[in-house]
Amino acid sequence: MFKNIEKKINADLKNYCTFKIGGRGTVLFPKNQFEVKRIVNDCKKNHLDFFILGNGSNVLFPDDDFKKIIIDLRNLNNIKIAKQRTVIAEAGVRLFAFNRFLEQNGFAGFEWSYGIPATIGGLTYMNGGAFGEEVSNYIKKVKVLKNGKISWINRKKIDFSYRKSNILGIILAVEFKFKNADSKIIEKQQKEFLEIRKKTQPYDKFSAGSVFKRTDDKIPAIMIDKAGLKGVKIGGAEISTKHAGFIVNNGDATSKDVKDLIELTRKKCGNFECEIIILE
Repeated sequence: MFKNIEKKINADLKNYCTFKIGGRGTVLFPKNQFEVKRIVNDCKKNHLDFFILGNGSNVLFPDDDFKKIIIDLRNLNNIKIAKQRTVIAEAGVRLFAFNRFLEQNGFAGFEWSYGIPATIGGLTYMNGGAFGEEVSNYIKKVKVLKNGKISWINRKKIDFSYRKSNILGIILAVEFKFKNADSKIIEKQQKEFLEIRKKTQPYDKFSAGSVFKRTDDKIPAIMIDKAGLKGVKIGGAEISTKHAGFIVNNGDATSKDVKDLIELTRKKCGNFECEIIILE
């Protein structure tokens, strides 16, 4: 099983997420899309559950050993220009690398994403966005592994909504359509968005981004702030004093600390839906 697949047994999961929290687990590193397919087939044959990992920027691993096989897509990192203003990026491409590619080739429209610590696959699956934009606005089609088959799905057949999609299967690559612009202008706008993030978010702390999803009539960060919960701590976890929508790890937080702080926030402010994925 998993023959000739790069793997790490008993890996410290703190090193595989931006929260820097977690126990131990088995991590596999497929070299390409076909190895992903082989790993998934092996898991199914041996009745093993698995979890697809991008940059780990919106996940909370458990404190105990994580039983599922983790399939880390970091090696699926190819980017290419398919045709005029159309770019294909594999699921494991980091947004920093993707934005550098776009800037160097004069493709504009994605500057709002600069500074988000995510991968193309994770951003697409969660329909990530910021500053009034969403990744789905730029997608033409998505390549997925489903039921043992690899195929492309047209954007029109995918239902994207706020911070979620109905994509079934494993995202392997995404095709985007952009507009052309001067590279210097793109770079300038990227830096401006990054500076906004640094000024308004706890960029220097370990976190998993916004904890709760907003609704049409409720913005969790504002409600948490009004409730006076900024700076409230449980163990090593703290509601950020810079942005109330974030929970940060001050260095020694456990998964339980974070979950207890989430429940405390819900009791005080309402039963918000979590944006981060809490793994057990």
